[in-house]
Amino acid sequence: MSLEKLFTGSAAAKILDVLWEYQDIDITITDIADEAGIHYTTLMKALPLLEELGMVTMTRQVGNAKLYQINSDDEMVKKLVKFQNALNIRLAEIEVARQETGHLLTGHKKEMVIA
Repeated sequence: MSLEKLFTGSAAAKILDVLWEYQDIDITITDIADEAGIHYTTLMKALPLLEELGMVTMTRQVGNAKLYQINSDDEMVKKLVKFQNALNIRLAEIEVARQETGHLLTGHKKEMVIA
């Protein structure tokens, strides 16, 4: 499960998801954009805020390539991970309930109407 699923279309959520997935290594801007499925320009608009918040840090520069990592020591990141884990559990419970009943959250089945 990803934050992007909850915060649909959020570049920041996609970036954090990728950096959390690769938390043990530093990753280039190009790789972040590719893994997140966002355009480089979009990444470059969202990344500075994440850096300013202290959630993401540039770890090093190799030639022209800047490498980044999620700041797993940051209190906000720790809380976000805790939130994400709780969200994953809730979504898994909902999915199990859907599979057991064949219904959506509202209790209604979706039907296709052909006009």
